[in-house]
Amino acid sequence: MSMDIHQIQYLLTIVDTDFNLTKSAKQLNISQPALSKLIREVESTENIQIFIHKKGRIVGLTSVGEDLIRHGRQVSTEYNALMQSLHDHANLRSGRIRVGIAPVIISTVFNKAIPKFMQENPAIELKIVEKGAYELQKMLLLQEIDLAVIVSPATFPAIKESIIYRDSVSVWFNNKHRFHELHGAIPIEEISKERIVTLDDSFMVTYQIKQKLENAGIVPNFFFQTSSWDLVLNMCKEMSTVGIIAAPIGNNYSDNKTIEHRNFEPFFPWNISICHVGEQYSSTLVKYVERWFTTYFKDAQQPNN
Repeated sequence: MSMDIHQIQYLLTIVDTDFNLTKSAKQLNISQPALSKLIREVESTENIQIFIHKKGRIVGLTSVGEDLIRHGRQVSTEYNALMQSLHDHANLRSGRIRVGIAPVIISTVFNKAIPKFMQENPAIELKIVEKGAYELQKMLLLQEIDLAVIVSPATFPAIKESIIYRDSVSVWFNNKHRFHELHGAIPIEEISKERIVTLDDSFMVTYQIKQKLENAGIVPNFFFQTSSWDLVLNMCKEMSTVGIIAAPIGNNYSDNKTIEHRNFEPFFPWNISICHVGEQYSSTLVKYVERWFTTYFKDAQQPNN
């Protein structure tokens, strides 16, 4: 006869309660006599002595017992991981998942992805949390959300990211602006001469804009900042200003005949990442959702798709 996993876990509980059989029995939800009987049966069947006894009480482990407990912990850990994995696979496409997405990404990049995900996965309860990139990363580290979708790069080393969508930040202006006469991308030095309208400092892209200009030794004229991307574009339409926002945002603007956009020179990427915490255990459901969105955007950005 060999010990089963339950016997091993009973022995581990005894050690973890400092050999107090009363506490052990209470934790295991069995009687103390039954636990004492289990110890005797294991020692008798395996022909070993696990515990040191003194005046009818257990006071420690024998050398054999120490070896048994050390290996028993490894077996118990692997068994628990196996059972968790089996449970996860059984619930692969069902359950509740919390995904944090920056608001500007929801309206421009995820506006079709989310409905499609929900149609294909009706048994998964998708809870969307809308916050800025920095706040979402903190929530991810605190395990308040399972995944975060942000403008790359992530700012915390513990967060691992995979880019799922690639585009660029653009310069926006009306068709009467001097930039209309230029061909190709707009040099960053020319942009710095203009009154700039962009999103407020809660947006990752604005932080990146300021870093890029600072690194180029440029002190820009930020004329106006707002949390409303359509106000940025309206101001470009009505005034002699230039807007700096991601190119995909303009796809939602109704009057795109009056304004136009060009890339920066040098090129200014706007990449979207799906993120999780590095060494943290991720359930199969979380991995499935991360893989689903990664595949969705990979297919969506294929040529002729």
